[in-house]
Amino acid sequence: MKKYIVFAILIVSAYSSQSQTFNDAGRVVLNAVVLDPNNLIPDEAEAQLINKLNQIATNQGISGTSLTPRFIIAAKINVLSKDIIAGPPQMVALNTEIVFFIGDAIANKVFANTSISNKGVGINENKAMISAIQNINIRNNLFAALTEKGKNEIASYYNAQCKIVQQKAKGLEGQQKYDAAIFELMQIPDVCKDCYTECMNAIKPIYKKMIDNQGKVNLIEAKAKWASQLNETGASDAGKIIATIDPESTSYAEAQQLTEIIRKKIMADQQKEWDFKLKSLEANENIEKARIASAQKVAIAYYQNQPKTIIYNRIIW
Repeated sequence: MKKYIVFAILIVSAYSSQSQTFNDAGRVVLNAVVLDPNNLIPDEAEAQLINKLNQIATNQGISGTSLTPRFIIAAKINVLSKDIIAGPPQMVALNTEIVFFIGDAIANKVFANTSISNKGVGINENKAMISAIQNINIRNNLFAALTEKGKNEIASYYNAQCKIVQQKAKGLEGQQKYDAAIFELMQIPDVCKDCYTECMNAIKPIYKKMIDNQGKVNLIEAKAKWASQLNETGASDAGKIIATIDPESTSYAEAQQLTEIIRKKIMADQQKEWDFKLKSLEANENIEKARIASAQKVAIAYYQNQPKTIIYNRIIW
């Protein structure tokens, strides 16, 4: 599979990495890829090169987990010459050209590229290639220029697609596919200032419709759980569902009333307080941040729940 660039429609990172993903939403984030169409790079050397690409991305502020895997920072190695150095021990010396790209993997388009020449020496060709990779200076000014041009091109792409993204989100909203609509709007990076602001503003009413709809569904389910068992077990089951109702949902007030009914029933039957608390609204200054954070979680959850469709994109850059 190495000879193909593989992009999963799902985010494959575990839930333990999701907090990083939430922070990455709204930024230009590039996925590290090694271009090796002829399967010539040994696995160990490929792993080293991926590590260098991630270090470069981190140093340039473009690392993380992206909602879309189409934009990549990639590298390939061209071996210019190989020399055998007499021993003992006998060594191999490689003169390499390492070419770096930023581009669109799905459209198969290069946005920016640069290259460096590195020499590596090792006891075999694999070790010599690893040596050449390890000699890459991640703080080389060439990478800053590469990143800047690449980010500008990605911003241009999204600015050109802005109305299309918004129209698609509007269509999904009309189909009550609120999580899909939010996902579309969340893909816009903040470097596209006007489009990003428009999309963040468009998320607000969609998110409100989503939590209102879900609140109604959850409230009906909570009532059914309580009605089926008017005891502590029913209270516990209903409480777990009520706890998922967003404070900004139109069902929140009725959820509070149901909570009070349950509390009084438990107190009357068992002479003890029902230990349960509804979600509460954040402080006013944090409401907007909380809403965006919740929308980000919706986008991530939607992305993770998509069918495991894999796109194979053989790239020869």
